[in-house]
Amino acid sequence: MSVSVKVRRIQICADDFGFDAGVSRGILDCMDAGRVSAASCMVLSPAWGAWAPALRERASHVDAGLHFDVNEFAGELTGHADRSLSGWITAAYLGHISAQEARRWVNVQLDAFEAAWGGAPAYVDGHQHVHQLPVLREAVVAALQERYGQACALRVTVPRRWRGLKAAVIGGLGSPALERQCRRSGLRFNADFAGVYGFQPEADFAALVRSWLQGLPDGGLLMTHPGRADGLGARPDAIRAARGREREFWLGTQAGELLAELGVQIGLCADWQG
Repeated sequence: MSVSVKVRRIQICADDFGFDAGVSRGILDCMDAGRVSAASCMVLSPAWGAWAPALRERASHVDAGLHFDVNEFAGELTGHADRSLSGWITAAYLGHISAQEARRWVNVQLDAFEAAWGGAPAYVDGHQHVHQLPVLREAVVAALQERYGQACALRVTVPRRWRGLKAAVIGGLGSPALERQCRRSGLRFNADFAGVYGFQPEADFAALVRSWLQGLPDGGLLMTHPGRADGLGARPDAIRAARGREREFWLGTQAGELLAELGVQIGLCADWQG
């Protein structure tokens, strides 16, 4: 006797598209295999312009979003090339970021996305989740409303169940406030969030994906970071090896079998209700 499995649509989103050739090609590989349904784009990277057309060729069945950046390629834009992620978190919570400047940073990146993509992003998130920090989140929400009304969605990072300390810390750095702003503004956002781990070599990524997918509801989001670990990688990258392991998993038969077993269809942010 067969047991029916409830079908859930979950966005499987690859972060850091445009980081360099290795990351971008690895994400496209996973899209072409039908395992990834969205790419978050680093539009300040020198590689973005070269790789945007290949992503655009897949626009009929994948989402492309802005991966808002202040701490990777944005040094010239922000004037803070030496500020670390922890430095940005501190500056945001101490009120040391200008609201006017933050709006400018968001709009410059939205302009760059539109110029290469030919339209608005389907959603916005942040590199290392900076889009949820104080001042930056207000700038993001205001820019999206002004430019797109309620058409562009936002990623929230609050896990709806326990998924480890790192996930809880990330979610606690500003996502509850961002979610409240989304609700007030009528902006759609994901129903749940998973994909956080330490990128350690001993991590059983297949087991992690199983646990994440088992707990995600319809309209949830699974973040991933696939990439090629070969000579295409031109930029120093602390998680290059983990990217290669993630790409290998998504391209393997185990990933397809797992999605079918759990009744997961890879979804888009059009599935999000907010």
